Amino acid sequence: MTTLTMAADSIGLPGLANWFKKINAKMAHRAKVKQTIRELSRLSTHELNDIGIAPGDIYNIANGDETLKRSVTVNKKLEGWV
Repeated sequence: MTTLTMAADSIGLPGLANWFKKINAKMAHRAKVKQTIRELSRLSTHELNDIGIAPGDIYNIANGDETLKRSVTVNKKLEGWV
């Protein structure tokens, strides 16, 4: 892929070179997502619960879903006790 990008760049086709760069970046991102899914899927339900993840959320977390951001509330009455 890098060779095609460099060849397209060297012969004066910047649009084609940019297209190859975008494809390469998408492939790298997809590889990271697949690795994250694979690693989280290896954990047991108990281990996932310990880190605050439901098994059904693995795919969305790996893809960076913003709706899964969890908010933490602090009970002021118990602050300092735990």
